[in-house]
Amino acid sequence: MAKAGLAKKITTTLITVAIISVLITAIPMLLMTRQQFSNYIGKYDQAMLQQWQPIVAEYYAQNGSNGLQDLLESNPMGGSSMGNGRGMRRGEAGMRSKQGQRLLVTDMKGIVLADSKGVLLGQQAEFDPADVSSAPLLAEYQQIGTLYVISPLGSGLASLENDFITRLTGSTVVLAIFMAMMALILGLLLGKRVSEPLGELSIAIHNVARGKLDQRLDLHGDQEFEQLGHDFNLMAQNLEHAEQNRRRLTADVSHELRTPLTFLRGQLEGMQNGSVPASAENIFYLQDEVIRLSRLVKELDDLALVENHAVKLNFSTFPVTELLDRLAPVSLAMQDKGISFSIAVEKDLQQITADLDRLLQILLNLLSNAMQHVGEESIIKLSVQRQQDFLRFSVMNNGAVIPEENMPYIFERFYRVDDSRNRREGGMGLGLAIAKGYAEAHHGKMWAESNVQATTFFFTIAQ
Repeated sequence: MAKAGLAKKITTTLITVAIISVLITAIPMLLMTRQQFSNYIGKYDQAMLQQWQPIVAEYYAQNGSNGLQDLLESNPMGGSSMGNGRGMRRGEAGMRSKQGQRLLVTDMKGIVLADSKGVLLGQQAEFDPADVSSAPLLAEYQQIGTLYVISPLGSGLASLENDFITRLTGSTVVLAIFMAMMALILGLLLGKRVSEPLGELSIAIHNVARGKLDQRLDLHGDQEFEQLGHDFNLMAQNLEHAEQNRRRLTADVSHELRTPLTFLRGQLEGMQNGSVPASAENIFYLQDEVIRLSRLVKELDDLALVENHAVKLNFSTFPVTELLDRLAPVSLAMQDKGISFSIAVEKDLQQITADLDRLLQILLNLLSNAMQHVGEESIIKLSVQRQQDFLRFSVMNNGAVIPEENMPYIFERFYRVDDSRNRREGGMGLGLAIAKGYAEAHHGKMWAESNVQATTFFFTIAQ
């Protein structure tokens, strides 16, 4: 229903706009044309009066009303001389009146003495002043009658002038109807073009709202619709991944808590009933599991700070050597595993301004992640370079390649490229997410590149 309603609204709007546009332009143009044409006819009537006035006045003064009717009837279209043998003078044979134009002569009392149409003879002349042009008939500077020219426009007589106005009005009406039909067709097409993608989007949103996060759109048409479909697909994909992460979090946390708690409970119960000796070695195992639980809680706490943008940084300026000295335990651990570890720092770089503890945690997370994905006799390299107002750190290893389809998600919470890796081998999948959050808290960013030669994690911090 919403789809049909939208198409109907678009169609109605286009028709309304088209008709209003035609009315706004056509009606003033029609009125202006009629007015200009009326002015033209009025000027022509005045010209006719100026031509006929001296002839009719002279004839009327000499002959009275006798033969005056014949004079008007015989020359409505510019015929030859007539009457009682008197020829027309001063080129009167060249005078021509338009079809439908009417000449009348009245005496001083307004009685019609001559009518080129022969209709109103002997009657009192009653005209609408807007429809006639008149001129006095003079003899020896005295008015003896009045000559009238009745416009074919006002009289409603059949004429080329009235036919022109009628055709002009008809053309305007036809144009309005044509524009309305075009608007109807365009409105239907445009309404369908707009409403169909929106209808598909509405259905897709409804499905996503019901939990069908695998919903995707393939919208075609205008660039805006294609972009809208792309953004919707990206949103649905992110929601699906977020839901997968949530489920993974529930499963991972449940597993990571259940395993050590079960072990702790079993060991403590065994010590209570004497089946397990309370030796230093067994107490060490219990303490190790408690440490693992504490580390898990700490990671979850750090993640909450990152997600809520509540990380508080304690900035200070410290020597680069201080940061590198605190990486010594990691370097020793790599030597024990047979990994070749090297550090390359830009020559002129002496000091760093940052939160030392957070920066150290970023590097430890990246280096630990690299160690988990390389074998013996592998290479891990840490590099630090200055780039304008930033420091760029990179951690490179020549271990396994990260599949291209996994690259967009490696920094997501609880995401692990290899789901088969447990927490002892691959961690909870929180380290990279936390490291990225700390880098962004330093007004920097973090990204990764992976190919057959090496996998490198980069991050920057502002200086």
